[in-house]
Amino acid sequence: MDVKLHKLNSSDYRTVASLHCDHINQGFLATLGVPFLTLLYEAIDKDSESVLLVEREDRNVVGFVTGTRGLGRIYKQLLLKPLRLIHALKSCLLSPSKMYKILEVLLISKGSNISSDLPKQELLSIVVNPAYQGGGHAENLFNALCSHFREEGASSFSIVVGSSLDRAHAFYKKMGSIPVKEIQVHKGADSVVYVKDLS
Repeated sequence: MDVKLHKLNSSDYRTVASLHCDHINQGFLATLGVPFLTLLYEAIDKDSESVLLVEREDRNVVGFVTGTRGLGRIYKQLLLKPLRLIHALKSCLLSPSKMYKILEVLLISKGSNISSDLPKQELLSIVVNPAYQGGGHAENLFNALCSHFREEGASSFSIVVGSSLDRAHAFYKKMGSIPVKEIQVHKGADSVVYVKDLS
């Protein structure tokens, strides 16, 4: 097991994007495709207030976790690369429903976090390739993110989980996260917000 911070390349970003598309496929971001997610994970990795941690076995990326102090900064980085962004989203430009949901995401992330009463730090995504599940990789990644946030001086962080994702809810509860409120990132789609205490 080898969890690394940064020192990633374009191939790593594509691998992470593919893992997201294949295994977080109930979320809206997966519908935007691998090219967009590749750009997104590159922006997360290069943002000074965000982190992308990957776990490898035999040099293969088997899972990853991401966290941030503010999604707005990440989306601003994407907007600074308009040609790459337009190319990555070209299949969405003719879909009014997808463009509407993109605007919803941007509006939700306009503030520093989901709500002023929640921690600034947030876990964005965590995925382990199913071929490697059961080996403690998800726990390793989660704990690595906890360590990263502690080093930043954070006392807690939040996690937004779709209400229907039973396995995700069970995992976060097992890792000591507490459900604190319900929100709607997209109209008609309920999510639960968890807070993980780092003290």
